[in-house]
Amino acid sequence: MLVPVPVSSARLAERGFNQAEQLADVLSLRRGIPQLPLLTRTRHTGKQSFKSRSERLADMKQVFTGNTEQKLLQRLGEHLESRASRLQNRPLQIIIIDDIYTTGSTMRACAEALHRLIGDLGYAAEIYSLTWARS
Repeated sequence: MLVPVPVSSARLAERGFNQAEQLADVLSLRRGIPQLPLLTRTRHTGKQSFKSRSERLADMKQVFTGNTEQKLLQRLGEHLESRASRLQNRPLQIIIIDDIYTTGSTMRACAEALHRLIGDLGYAAEIYSLTWARS
């Protein structure tokens, strides 16, 4: 399953699009991998490129949480149930999609939120990341 990193509403208004979501859309269509927006951003953060490593790590704490929208959780539950019979309850493989990887603080924060969300539903997950660039 593909999960794009969400941007804040301020960043979305500035850019007009979420580049991670667009990358996930292309991968989902071309590879037939389902995509769900399982993460929400709890607050806006300044541009990470202007911060030191320690500032980035501190800034990303508690920025993401699992998306608890009922329709989304229903779709996720249906996906988990359908794959459980096929894959003998192996952990759900999730790929977090983002545009750039610098310190890994965004990926760590997203992975923690996803582990909590999937764990609260009674499942396990293996979490990977895919980025367009490394800085």
